[in-house]
Amino acid sequence: MALIVITLILFTPISLVSAQTTYSPLFNGENAYDYLVAQCDFGPRPPGSNNLSECREYIADTLTALGWSVSLQNFTYREVECSNIIASWPVQNASIIILGAHYDTRPHADQESDPDNRTLPILGANDGGSGVAALLELASVLPEASRSSVEMVFFDAEDSGYIDGWDWIVGSTYYVDQMSSAKIASVSAMILLDMIGDTNLRIPREASSTDSLQDTIYSLAAELGHDDIFPDISGSSILDDHRPFLSAGISSVDLIHTPFPWTWHTLHDTPEHCSPVSLEAVGQVVETFIIEMTTTNSTFTTDPSGDYTLLIIAVLIIAPIVIICFYKRK
Repeated sequence: MALIVITLILFTPISLVSAQTTYSPLFNGENAYDYLVAQCDFGPRPPGSNNLSECREYIADTLTALGWSVSLQNFTYREVECSNIIASWPVQNASIIILGAHYDTRPHADQESDPDNRTLPILGANDGGSGVAALLELASVLPEASRSSVEMVFFDAEDSGYIDGWDWIVGSTYYVDQMSSAKIASVSAMILLDMIGDTNLRIPREASSTDSLQDTIYSLAAELGHDDIFPDISGSSILDDHRPFLSAGISSVDLIHTPFPWTWHTLHDTPEHCSPVSLEAVGQVVETFIIEMTTTNSTFTTDPSGDYTLLIIAVLIIAPIVIICFYKRK
């Protein structure tokens, strides 16, 4: 019994951020919805397309106008020119929170019921547009004192998996591959926003995300009255842009609607199926989290939900030692 207790103490994820907050978030869902519509006005935005290039310029110009420093991380994948958009505050703290979303859209509506429509590109109001919209509104409302602790990354080439030999999460994988060990060590948390705009939004705990990070986020959501959108229950494990960060040892969480909404990868992924109310709920939770975390300079364990590797190793190492010590005392 002592061995079990010691092991659980050593390897149970612990959040170091208080869930009590007096901060009143400024995030406005209507403003975020306008950002969502503006992206859709460019049309479908698959990697390498003119529409995506124009949308990239729109995102960069919006961030620059808000005072953020913007750079493009260019890379080539399967002979297609791609770019991650990186936004940081001109003076940045040593410890940062990365906020991420993908801004490309799926080239094929492969979940359409009509087979004739399955090779058409989707508009991506929710799947792509909603996460970007939330980041742009956060870029506008975050207090300047907190902006210096935030880096926003808009990933390209996330949503073309299984099409013409493409992989998923290409942009985020490239971004993490380019991170130095010092940069990795500087990241206290990574929050991914993906498909957060549906009118019937539900974001249960994504199974691969860091437990301690989720504990704080879901506590804050309940405190802000958004526990209907953030039910504190286990959800699915999703291959998404947070995975490369987890693999690098960075505490990460994927805030994503699961099970996926009926509009997912269909021609119905349009603004009328998205809601300012949903965007505002998620935005307020993330905004409050950033304020809390930058105020307390807190950290999180990197042990993801459902990963018992360390626990097993600890038992295998500690158990023989305990047994030997027990018999020696005999």
